Amino acid sequence: MKIYTTILVLLSTINIYSQKNDTIRLSDFKLCELTVDRLKKSDPNLKQTKLEEMELCKDGFIQDYRFENRIGYVSKLYPGVVFQKSQSGSKYIAKIHLTKDFKGYLPDGNYVDLKAVKVNYILKKYENLNTWTSRGCSDYWGINKNNQIYFYVKINNKKKPHYPIDENYYSEQPIAGIDIVSDCYSYHQNDVQTTKPLVILDGKEISGDSLEFIKPEDIESVNVIKDQNAINKYGEKAKNGVIEVFLKKKE
Repeated sequence: MKIYTTILVLLSTINIYSQKNDTIRLSDFKLCELTVDRLKKSDPNLKQTKLEEMELCKDGFIQDYRFENRIGYVSKLYPGVVFQKSQSGSKYIAKIHLTKDFKGYLPDGNYVDLKAVKVNYILKKYENLNTWTSRGCSDYWGINKNNQIYFYVKINNKKKPHYPIDENYYSEQPIAGIDIVSDCYSYHQNDVQTTKPLVILDGKEISGDSLEFIKPEDIESVNVIKDQNAINKYGEKAKNGVIEVFLKKKE
């Protein structure tokens, strides 16, 4: 599993290194696989910065558990892109915030120039949007797609009343920023569940967690079987490989 993950990460890193500033493709940034360390390898001058969370309140009381709030990393290689770590303490990038300086392709392949795009373009481009969302304390209306990509428009506090929302007015306003967010905790939990190998102890299938209760001194040998050889011996359930553990015979 680690070998496969390493290969995917290397391919992602190669894509990042080869990008040009005027053709940023966010699909090349694999959230929850990309890390701050890899960003620093591509740009040793990567800098930490503070940023406004358009979805959250200014007082900082409400937090979004998916990412490190109000702190990000910027690079001259990627204008208009702010990378934010997972809040779990890891160095995985869980969120990308796009500022008005961004020109490039969103993860779905749509090109945007944030200095020029308006709300009505987004409303026409995407279906099944959750529109005009707000926590009631933010300075922005939110428009999101599947709770993964968020578009924001500045609230005009001089426009009264706030409700009902003047959709004709706000549809003509510019997009102030975009967030692309992933839940890295769930991402890696699912990854572990779907890629863990089959474990066989003295000919019987056991859970991987059960290995923790086996004393190293009781183990005679360990055999690892991969790919088609594993499937040939144990069937489709062994598609992620097999770890065979053999205990010493008791005298």
